[in-house]
Amino acid sequence: MKAYRVAAQASSGMAALRCEDAYVSLIKRTLERLNTDITRHFADSEDPEPVHDARVDIRVLTSILYLFYPLFNGSDFESADEMLKDAISAFGEKREADMLIKSLKDYAEKNPDHKDSANDTIMKIEAGSMSGKEDRELILKRVKKLGNMVVSLKLTDEAKDHGNFESFAKLRLSSMIEELREEAGKSFGKKRSIHKYRIAVKKALYSLELAEEERDFGGAVWRARLKAVQDIAGSIHDAEVNMKLVGDYGIEDKIFNEGFEDFLEEKISEGRERFMFLMDEIREMETDIG
Repeated sequence: MKAYRVAAQASSGMAALRCEDAYVSLIKRTLERLNTDITRHFADSEDPEPVHDARVDIRVLTSILYLFYPLFNGSDFESADEMLKDAISAFGEKREADMLIKSLKDYAEKNPDHKDSANDTIMKIEAGSMSGKEDRELILKRVKKLGNMVVSLKLTDEAKDHGNFESFAKLRLSSMIEELREEAGKSFGKKRSIHKYRIAVKKALYSLELAEEERDFGGAVWRARLKAVQDIAGSIHDAEVNMKLVGDYGIEDKIFNEGFEDFLEEKISEGRERFMFLMDEIREMETDIG
């Protein structure tokens, strides 16, 4: 994800706004972009970019809620968070298909002898043999419900009297980053734990980009590290998902199947090595926000 997609959500004079006004401004701008990207997707369902962009928009909404989390009633936050998960899941199968196609093309490029089998599998995916194409009505329904929920979400009475957005964001971002630094020191023995850490990294990264649109909190080094973690953990997760999906097609070419699985396993292994190197770096970093 390019930083400008997040930064574009921020409004002029954001730092000087009260927290409540800053929240409403960020939410409305992000919803506008989400609706634009959904329209782009419906106009050309074969293009993977609008789906990716819409998912990023929903992740940004999640990050906005996470940024303002201390200022909400807990039950309100939980309800909105569940709606965000429902909304992004509507694009899940389409996104997984796009990622599998990309991996198959990468594998075929490195292994020309398996190009025919890779192309056969790609054709099956593109023909819609994967279960569950995205449901247009489902997407529209979930996004509308989501929009109504996050716009109506109110900060607590105590939070409304909180200082301006800049002072709040400075403290909140420091807390997020310190938590990530501490978590980097824990074991990542389970595959799923890397993906969970990546989700937390996304929330912190998007929140940092939103908050620093017009006020530099000194987060440039952290943004670079978090973006590297997001990318490498994402490649690990995609490879793990692809390992599960490729078996759904009953491909008769066993040599191709074995070769592709080895290709994915290598990506996972290399990714985990790079990920752990980044964890070592993050553990030694200073928070330095503010």
